Parts: sequence; structure tokens; C-alpha cells
Amino acid sequence: MDRKNREKEMASVLLSAIGIGFLSTDDVVNGFVLLLESAEDTALDVLDAPTELAYFLARAVIDDVLAPLNLDEIGAKLPANCNGSETVHMARALLAARHAGERILRCWGGGSGSAVEDAKDKISKLLEEYESGGVITEAIQCIRDLGMPFFNHEVVKKALVMAMEKKNNRLLDLLQESFNEGLITTNQMTKGFTRIQDALDDLALDIPDAQEKLKSFIEQAKSKGWLPPFVSPVLQAAA
Repeated sequence: MDRKNREKEMASVLLSAIGIGFLSTDDVVNGFVLLLESAEDTALDVLDAPTELAYFLARAVIDDVLAPLNLDEIGAKLPANCNGSETVHMARALLAARHAGERILRCWGGGSGSAVEDAKDKISKLLEEYESGGVITEAIQCIRDLGMPFFNHEVVKKALVMAMEKKNNRLLDLLQESFNEGLITTNQMTKGFTRIQDALDDLALDIPDAQEKLKSFIEQAKSKGWLPPFVSPVLQAAA
């Protein structure tokens, strides 16, 4: 927290990487609890420590290291009258904001960094190749080779937008196979669909029937198990 934005972004990327297979959710929860308990002392040296911690918490949720419900667990573990509770509340507010995923991913300039932009470019290219007649096994391998499972909601988002634009439901077959292989989780699917819903007004400028198409995609996703039967209020409104 006492370093520059580049180091903060690197720390979040590292947490995302080691949080899959190396650290348990309890480890991450307890780590944040310790940080929040000592936030007042940290603020003596890092004045904006509470705000930075809120962004780290929100980013952990966006990166699929923590689930939203883990924020409640963290809050419940804090001592009474601990200022860390305000930081948890701030993290919830960040996640509830419009276009939260995009904003939090870019909170330290990560969106302009090579790793994220490179991943987005590779995702676009693999989807374009698959849409134009590519082999599904090769597309699946390309997604796996990205090595960023916490960012697979970008695959979902771009695939859905391309399916709307190209009127090609073949892209839904790719999502189905990715889900079947456990490559894209229900959580990542939900994030991808939610990001589409957040951007629906802009999408409708180029795709007039975007709302109807999204509704159809949501129903298909629920029937195939990609999305839970009871989706988030945002997606429920779209459906």
C-alpha cells in the first residue's frame, strides 16, 4: 500500500495467481482481517490505507479470489468498533457501482498495462478465429493458455457481444464446452453476463435488439446450468 500503482497492480495479480490452488479462501479472508484490524496503525504511515484496502478487497472479489459473501464473513470477524468495518463497507460500495468490474480492474492503471491489454487482444483474436470456422478444441486450448482463469469473464463478455453482432450462436457452443470442461466457472459466467448488462445502453446503439438477445442468452445459460436458477437482481431485471 505504500508503493506506487504499478506495484499495487502487481500485488493484485499475484494474489489472483496464488489464490487459485495455493491459498484457501479462509487464508485470504484471515489475511484481510489482520490487515483491517491493523488499518489504523497502517494509516499512520500510509494515510489512504483504508481506501487502498477497500480497493484490494473489491479487486479480490472481481478476480474471483473471494466471493461477495466473504466480505460479510470478514466484517463479522472484525472486533466491535473496528474502523476496518468502514473499509469493508467501502469495498461493497465499489462493487455495487455501475461498471464496477471495469473500474476496479483499472483502479491502479491495470487496464492500460500490458498483461490485461494483451489478454484482451488474445481473447478477441481467438474468438474471431473460432467464429469464422475455427476448431473448438483449439479455441479451448487458447483460453487455457491465457493462464488467467480469474479473467475468463472477459471471454464470456466478448463471446456474447460477438454472438449478438455476428448473429452466430456458434460462440455459445464455445461457452458451453468451456463450462463443461470447468474452464469457465459459474461465477465467471455470472460476471461476464453482468458486465454485458451494465454496458447494455451502449451496446444498443450498435445492436438495437441487444436487450432481447441478452434475455435469450440468459434463459439459455440458466437452462444449461451456466448461470444459477436465481441470478443476481441485475440479470433478473434483464431476463
